[in-house]
Amino acid sequence: MARVKDLWFTTDRRRTARHGHGKRWLAVWIGPDGTEHGKAYGRKVDAERFIAAMEADMLSGTYVDPRRGAIRIRDYSEDKFLPSLIHLRPNSAGTYASHLRTHVYPLLGDYRIGALGKSDLKAFVAMKARELAPSTVETVVAILRTMLAAAVEDGVIPVNPCSRIGLPQAAPRVLQPLEPAQVLALQKALPERYRVAVALGAGAGLRFGEATGLTVPRVQRGTRRIQVLEQAQHDVLAPLKTKSSRRTIPVGEWVLTDIDAHLDQFGPGPHQLVMSTAYGGFVHRNAFGEMWRRAVQVARTCGKPSAEPDKHERRCGDKCADPVHMVPFGTRFHDLRHFYASALKVSGVASAASFGSSRERCGAGRRGQGHVGGAAGVRGRHAV
Repeated sequence: MARVKDLWFTTDRRRTARHGHGKRWLAVWIGPDGTEHGKAYGRKVDAERFIAAMEADMLSGTYVDPRRGAIRIRDYSEDKFLPSLIHLRPNSAGTYASHLRTHVYPLLGDYRIGALGKSDLKAFVAMKARELAPSTVETVVAILRTMLAAAVEDGVIPVNPCSRIGLPQAAPRVLQPLEPAQVLALQKALPERYRVAVALGAGAGLRFGEATGLTVPRVQRGTRRIQVLEQAQHDVLAPLKTKSSRRTIPVGEWVLTDIDAHLDQFGPGPHQLVMSTAYGGFVHRNAFGEMWRRAVQVARTCGKPSAEPDKHERRCGDKCADPVHMVPFGTRFHDLRHFYASALKVSGVASAASFGSSRERCGAGRRGQGHVGGAAGVRGRHAV
């Protein structure tokens, strides 16, 4: 039974040894496990309100021992939450850990998880919005919300304070497929060792991990097809994003010729990888990203060296600063996959009839990127 106990006076109004020292009123209650708990308050009314809240929580089945909420956010995340993510792919689990350690711990890591309130989270979002893109803020908050939801399920906190937190609005990205000349200009602007990645992205619709995880035995020259059965993640060949991502793709002579030329010049990497670094390792996303951003900056469809455009000289001469000849700022490797999809659609391949009705059987994604076979495969091969 819950009650409020006077720590300064006995029931017959005699002073106790604690009279005049510390907080006077002790809220006492019995938890569902039969253990007695107590929390001291300076005012009797505060102790009574706390007791009323504890009794209401026990009746509604939402009671949480307040002492469990004393754990710090960093400790709960490292000891409980991150080790529980065994259902996620290694790459996804790594993303969770990276965002928590980079963005959440520096600001909220030392907070006691039970003391975290909506005002704290609103301030956190506002601070991150000043230094990160809106889409990144959304990802960080989504991971933090998932962690706090796990704390609710574990009985550490009663409710998730991260629910219904306002986020900065992200401007929708306008998807404009690259032109063939822009794709070839990007390929030329990359270091020679990594140019084959453009052929795999634009000519076969491979994601970055699928391109860097493609092995020589998966390239079927006789039938002019590529099998996509695994991807590169953390220096190992890992399962694909989904089961429906496993597919066989018809490819044109451009792709096969680039693969053959690449292997003749650089040879296969570990695990018979088509792409590898000069040191014989897996190609890492961050290192490739730096080269890609540089290529986007200097690529010119006219084939001339790049020049920085300024207010007075935005033309194509010995060097090119004409915006018409440039690749759009912010172009990503994934945009090559959109180029591939648009080529299929233009050729009339990207339709439900061509791909088949079963996504699991053919691996067709929402944008029409998947397995293409038969006459449709031939049309798609020639279109790309």
